[in-house]
Amino acid sequence: MIVAAGDDRRRVGVRVRRSRAGTVGLAASAALAAVLLTGCGGTPLAPGTDASDTPSSSAAAYTDPGQHWPDPARTVVITPRGQRPSTPPPDGAELEDLTTFAEQEGMTVEAVVRQQEDVTAFHDWVAATVKPILGDRFSEARPEMEGQPAWIGFTGDVPPELVAAAEAFYLPVELRGGALLTEAEADRVRSAGTDAFGALTPEGVGWGGGLDVPTATFTYGGFAAEAWQPGDDVRAAVVAAATKALGRDAPFRVVLEPDDRDPTTTEPATWFLPAGYVPDPGATSVQVLVEAQGCTSGKGAADRMAPPQVEVTSTQVRIAVATYIVKGPQTCPGHPMAPLTVELGQPLGDRTLVDVNGAVDDTYAPPGGGVVVPSAG
Repeated sequence: MIVAAGDDRRRVGVRVRRSRAGTVGLAASAALAAVLLTGCGGTPLAPGTDASDTPSSSAAAYTDPGQHWPDPARTVVITPRGQRPSTPPPDGAELEDLTTFAEQEGMTVEAVVRQQEDVTAFHDWVAATVKPILGDRFSEARPEMEGQPAWIGFTGDVPPELVAAAEAFYLPVELRGGALLTEAEADRVRSAGTDAFGALTPEGVGWGGGLDVPTATFTYGGFAAEAWQPGDDVRAAVVAAATKALGRDAPFRVVLEPDDRDPTTTEPATWFLPAGYVPDPGATSVQVLVEAQGCTSGKGAADRMAPPQVEVTSTQVRIAVATYIVKGPQTCPGHPMAPLTVELGQPLGDRTLVDVNGAVDDTYAPPGGGVVVPSAG
């Protein structure tokens, strides 16, 4: 059965989890929605590029062309008729990763396994069946992720042979024609637009960005708003470079997302006790190790901790630690925990040490090194 699809313009994201050691963990929705690029200051020109080819800030004024995709008139939703294939169960190591992910997401292991199988089957089907049908019309394909439907993007109208192939598959999928760029065109356009943006970025300003292929939309962000506020001249330079690389006109959009958060804003952090810690009833301070949340380009919580908050009751010493936010794009190579001396204001006695934020961050595996995990809450 084929029915007309609604206009769904929401962006699809993917969460990638990182362990404390910096390794990337398993995410069941395993395809990134866009190619991400990072830079700091100006981006070097590509080999063989003349400086005169790089757009300057004197480029023509930018006009946002608006969103042109998905096109409801060129979109159909397929109800599949195929049968789910049988697959072998995951092995021990894979099952352990899946179990951890399931606990983090509040899902059953069976649901996570099925989700992973569906993502793999979708990508295999796209490679073996969809791309040969579409040829150079193919733009991008994404599996079902975070409540968004699976879809295939391509230029032009929906070909009947693709409808037949989708009906024979076992997962529902939207066939979205009218994409603005093909996969091959995006490979040329992406680097041209990003080089133009980087060439106009002030020295030392970090940023990140990418290209959404079917909508021909460049998005750049992460740069601190107080350090740089690019305008329409920068957008126009990106469009000019992308148009030149493409060799034809297209309704390119450039979305700028500066990091305008207040640098004095804090976020909760967790803390641990050193390996071999033994409570000292007479101690009026305690040494802890602070773990920062998120990606910090390898720096962790060092030099950005806010004063700890301490509450002493008859049975507990409740300690809340926070860190000031890190502005700008960050890499995730892992980071060390940062030492912190917390003054208690009175002897510890027989009270229990409690990390107030201990249950806030549940996306990481416990740290190594034999540290002592305090009570949470």
